[in-house]
Amino acid sequence: MSDISRRNFVKNAAVGAATVGALGLLAGCSPKQEEPAPQANADTATDNASPTVLDPKTMPDAATASNFNVVEESATAVGTTLDNLKTAITGETGATTKYAAWAKVAEKAGYDHIARLFTCTSDAEKIHIELEYKLAQKLEPGYQKPEPPEVPEHTVDLNLIAGANGEIYETSDMYPSFIKVAQEEQNNEAVQVFTRAKLAEAYHAERYLDAYNTIDTPTDEKYYLCPVCGYIHKGENFTACPICLAPKSSFKEY
Repeated sequence: MSDISRRNFVKNAAVGAATVGALGLLAGCSPKQEEPAPQANADTATDNASPTVLDPKTMPDAATASNFNVVEESATAVGTTLDNLKTAITGETGATTKYAAWAKVAEKAGYDHIARLFTCTSDAEKIHIELEYKLAQKLEPGYQKPEPPEVPEHTVDLNLIAGANGEIYETSDMYPSFIKVAQEEQNNEAVQVFTRAKLAEAYHAERYLDAYNTIDTPTDEKYYLCPVCGYIHKGENFTACPICLAPKSSFKEY
């Protein structure tokens, strides 16, 4: 190797060493990069999420709400408002009797949570009966309630489906039909009574279908009954009735 080549090699080696050293020094002096914060996993996020709380501010109105249409091929025989009140009382008497009997079936079978639901709904129908009976007596003094019918006792799951079907009929056919007549007769008290019953029945159907779908998953959640209109809520996440705005503090626990 010539002297010129040797000098160039030594020079280049020295420059390389100095560059490496400078980079190391700069790296040591630069601020330390922070570790990214660990992301919460899905379970943690779910556990920390607050359940949606039902906090109604306005009452539904049969004149403006969109879910008061009568189903096609209605199965309801419609008469005057007095006739319709009597029909509703008969239907609700059958419902409250069935649900009370089916609560015992569920309890014997070991479904405590479903027994509580049936008992709660049975009591809800009694509220409807009293509202309708009071109005019927105003229109026909001396009118008496019908006798309760005999009730077949099926298995728990079939009772839930039968209950849901009955509630769906009332909320989509019977009560909307009766509301229309009461509106035509300008009987505002009957409109309100039928409206509250109609809306409550929809929630009853929802509770029954929920219990049917989760029949083998027992729950300690309580059911709460509105003493004014018969609405039923499952769980603690509500402040008032979405039908009549009665406060949670007035509800009965099951």
